[in-house]
Amino acid sequence: MSSLSILRKELAEIMPDFGMTELNPFQVSILEAFKSGKNLLIEGPEGTGKSTAIMVAALQKITEASEGSPRAIIVCSTDQKAKDLKEKFASYGRYFDLTVDLITEKGKMLHQRNDLFDGTEIIVGTPKRLYELYLQNGYNVSKMKLFVLDDAIELFKGGFKMQIGRLADSLPKCQHLLFSTTFNDYRIEEYLEEYVPITQHVIADTE
Repeated sequence: MSSLSILRKELAEIMPDFGMTELNPFQVSILEAFKSGKNLLIEGPEGTGKSTAIMVAALQKITEASEGSPRAIIVCSTDQKAKDLKEKFASYGRYFDLTVDLITEKGKMLHQRNDLFDGTEIIVGTPKRLYELYLQNGYNVSKMKLFVLDDAIELFKGGFKMQIGRLADSLPKCQHLLFSTTFNDYRIEEYLEEYVPITQHVIADTE
């Protein structure tokens, strides 16, 4: 049986169009745990397919377009990583008529705010600009289903614990996914204790 069978039918059907006929074992482990609805700590080195897992998990959760508030936010550690992930999302998301907006410091805030007002399902961005626009009521988090931190260790080393914590504190009950090469850091531990107290750990088998 193909590993794509764990995905919803509509998503599994388009994956081969992008050259992906199978998920790797780490991605399968992530998506199996994701189905439980639990908050996840996902630990693995670069090159294990975490970015694809983020995209697939979001497209599993966000199944159709809906006017109004976004339902997923993915926080990236750099402008370039956010841009790369947004482009990956946009390629797949167009099959489901989903709007994906990029929110980083390299873009003009007014344009980004107008894009969000026009309606979006998924926001991919960096913590500083995401927080700035949230403070300006640039987007509503009341319907949020998924909050993702990519490269969590780099986000917290970069000094963005306050911005991320404020965003997390404003969210309704939703699923949190934290991706990182390691979670052995006091800043992440403090964040988890305050905002994401119950988690399941998924670790890549690199042997």
